Amino acid sequence: MKTWKILMQLAGVLLLVASFAVYVARISSCYPPAKIWAQFTPEYISGMRQACRFDSSVLEQFTLFLILFVPGIILFSAFWLINPQPVKSRRGGMLGAFIIFNLFTSLAVIVYCLLGYPVPGGSGTPTAWVIEVITALGFICYLSILAIWHWKRWGIPLFQGASVAQVVFIVFGGQSPILAGVILAGVLGLSLLIRPVRHKMG
Repeated sequence: MKTWKILMQLAGVLLLVASFAVYVARISSCYPPAKIWAQFTPEYISGMRQACRFDSSVLEQFTLFLILFVPGIILFSAFWLINPQPVKSRRGGMLGAFIIFNLFTSLAVIVYCLLGYPVPGGSGTPTAWVIEVITALGFICYLSILAIWHWKRWGIPLFQGASVAQVVFIVFGGQSPILAGVILAGVLGLSLLIRPVRHKMG
């Protein structure tokens, strides 16, 4: 394997690890459990809201995370997408387009959930564990799509199951129904397009 590909993969992994370390540090310090938040005095809550910049835009609050995550996921994805495929396994244009579409959809769900972590004391927002489950399912979808790109048959049922579970949690968690519809359209389209070539997968 070429050295630049190895460096691309290494840089992607390091950036992703750093981004999640930054994200976890922010969640740990600024998003205490509801029981603990309820014990804080109004003065402490006011100071905490200023320190954690809850009144700023979401992009400003998670700037450092995004600076690390976006190039990290681009490099990590590019490493797996640019590897050449066997001639006998070349996919059609529509199938390839749907695979890439679902890859971006999975990443969009991940970012949407990570940036939409419920603010302490907020009302009408999903609980933290719902967001965490949807995010985890998004990562499963992302990895299974990469497996499908490399003609791994196990990626199909994994992607289908994780996508359906995502839709269920999104709908019952009070998230965007449009997002749920996009996920369903992607998984249905990909499932139909991949059936004729499923026998070629290992």
